Amino acid sequence: MASTFKNAAVAVGTSTTTVYTVPSSTTAVLHAIHLANIDGTNSVKVDVTWVDTSASATWTLLKDAPVPAGSTLSFDKPVNLEATDVLKAEASAAGDVHCTIAVLELT
Repeated sequence: MASTFKNAAVAVGTSTTTVYTVPSSTTAVLHAIHLANIDGTNSVKVDVTWVDTSASATWTLLKDAPVPAGSTLSFDKPVNLEATDVLKAEASAAGDVHCTIAVLELT
């Protein structure tokens, strides 16, 4: 079994934005999510969800998580993801949040 550490990053908008999709024939361990508010003036709220494709269900990891202006919120609890599962994020303001994740892919 091969293991590869990867990072993924995306600017989060006011509509649901895909941050990461687990490749087919792969499982993944999401080690951390970092939500950086790059706006120096306004606070923003962020939702982070996980789509469990094998169960056809969407689960909330963070709901209305406040990220103060010019700061970063980190979620560093592991989440196990199966092949084709999807991590998504949505912010209350467009262009204010950068989402970076650290993930271990197992093939």
